[in-house]
Amino acid sequence: MNLRKSLKSFVVQAFLFLYALPASSQLVEVPIATNVNTPKPRSMARTQAGTPVLLPFWDDFASSEVLLQQTLWFAGNSVSLNNGIGIRPPSKNVVSFDGADSLGKPYNVNDVLAKGYADRLISQPIRMDLVDPALRSSVYISFFFQVQGRGEPPDNGDQLILSIKDQNGVWNNIHVQEPGPSLQPTLFYQVILPISDPKYFHNNFQFRFSNFARLSGPYDTWNVDYIYLNSGRSPSDIYYPDRTVSTSLTSLFQVYFSMPVKHFLEDPAGNLKKPKVDLFNLKRFDIPSGAPHAQPINYTTTAKITKKVGTTVTTALVKLDSAADPGDVLRGLEYLTVTLNKVPTVASFDPLSDSIHIRLKYGMATKDNDFSVTGDYDPAKYSPIDFRYSDTLVANYTLSSYYAYDDGTAEYGAGLNQAGSFLAFLFNMRTNNPDTISYVDIYFPEFGDNTSQSLQLQIRTNLTDNISALLFEQNIVVERKTKNRFKRYPLFRAVPVNGPFYIGWKQLTNASIPVGLDKNTDNGDKIFYNTNGLWIQNTTVKGSIMVRPGFGKGLGGVITGAEHKPLARIYPNPSRGICYLQSIPESLIIYDMTGRILDADVQQTGNETRITFPAAVSGLVILQYIDQGRRVTQKVMVRQE
Repeated sequence: MNLRKSLKSFVVQAFLFLYALPASSQLVEVPIATNVNTPKPRSMARTQAGTPVLLPFWDDFASSEVLLQQTLWFAGNSVSLNNGIGIRPPSKNVVSFDGADSLGKPYNVNDVLAKGYADRLISQPIRMDLVDPALRSSVYISFFFQVQGRGEPPDNGDQLILSIKDQNGVWNNIHVQEPGPSLQPTLFYQVILPISDPKYFHNNFQFRFSNFARLSGPYDTWNVDYIYLNSGRSPSDIYYPDRTVSTSLTSLFQVYFSMPVKHFLEDPAGNLKKPKVDLFNLKRFDIPSGAPHAQPINYTTTAKITKKVGTTVTTALVKLDSAADPGDVLRGLEYLTVTLNKVPTVASFDPLSDSIHIRLKYGMATKDNDFSVTGDYDPAKYSPIDFRYSDTLVANYTLSSYYAYDDGTAEYGAGLNQAGSFLAFLFNMRTNNPDTISYVDIYFPEFGDNTSQSLQLQIRTNLTDNISALLFEQNIVVERKTKNRFKRYPLFRAVPVNGPFYIGWKQLTNASIPVGLDKNTDNGDKIFYNTNGLWIQNTTVKGSIMVRPGFGKGLGGVITGAEHKPLARIYPNPSRGICYLQSIPESLIIYDMTGRILDADVQQTGNETRITFPAAVSGLVILQYIDQGRRVTQKVMVRQE
């Protein structure tokens, strides 16, 4: 079995909770629940009771930030709406098809090699019977597709299928797209198809996109965008009076979307970086010179800056730019990367602030939907389509107490599945002064495995075997969440760092424990893993894992080498099911040798702590607790009567 099939097999094993260790474990991507999809399909009778859908039908998904438009889509709860998997789409946001549903669960968890129909996107019923018979020969449907993008490439035999429903309720395939060497994984291709057969002009017409793929995970990826169905078209009707924002804004604070405010304020000018954005022009005019039509680069940018000083919160709206760059133009059917002319000035950042949030808005000044003589919007053809949805873009940046490479949204998960393996994520401090890490925020997404798991959180100064490289370790309980919500893990003591450092963990079991992976920001070169004693820099997984180190004083302060009392005694040891700790710890975690957390009964009795182990517990167990501001780990042998 080749490497790709091994990775696919891994995900299926994760869902079965049967972990046969691979010969060479490595960092892999896994599916997670997506939260931006339509509700489950409703009954057709209820759908038809609403306002019927008329031509034109158009969706570039740019206005869909939380849900697909229910007025357009009858079923789409299995596809993923995102802005990170497609590479330079015609407009921001795409729908992605693969072998996992919207809950991140593979369609088949029993057979890793099984193939079949997976995701589906179905339109609402469209009143094609109302199309003028004289115009029916001019009805065409078009769409853009991309094979792979930032997902996983389809195999030979995989398909993206467009089907339409005739008057007898039969679905007819009108386009079957297969991967091939001529299709570049970074490009979008447009398809335009006629719909002229009389059997399609009825009052319950629908079209459906689906994919035929391996059913065992987030594999065989197709991205679809810019779907348009209308009359008055021809095979050459593949240009649109639409200038779009294609990608998200990049980071504002060098490589970070968030960073500690006190680190930023040491050198505001040096920490600021002008974000970039990709634009696309879908219009091309046939003019005498034969040159493509060019759109001047006109845009406006504003920043909504919210600062917090103590308990006082103030907000200011700052106009940054109203730019017209005469030296560059957006040519027809071409992409252009634009770097913003201006960012908030240093004076915009109050040095007394405890936190600052910047909501940056970018808006293209185009002729989209311009009915005037100088515009190119034909209302007789396009109305009521509004091409302006994809002219604006918003990005959020935060100055608080933590570093974040990610933009706050996960498209996949990434993790290891081998006990004793290590993961580390490199951070470079934007300050020359030492500071202390007091917490770590991690997004552990739901992905199908809800078993209780724990990890050994680690902070390192480098990836050598030197004993001084490991600055800190602490067992944490994995808490899986949805909707990109982070879990905060306070450290039992603040950890001093100065310069580069690594946040990561040691895997305690063979379970799959993925962390959120933001595909829209790529810091994969800062991810390292160790499965056999050798640290390896990641080269296969593209993105940023959603791990955020936070700075502050910590729960127990910084260890300075001050004298501590001896370790608290545990007795009796061995224990027959009950033991006593001669201390009242600040926190106490009990787990077995596989890392599984044990639900023991813990009670305070005077100046001691009584621990009663469950009857099923036998063998060596580990007590990890905080005493006098330090972490203590002790072992107890349990021998039940």
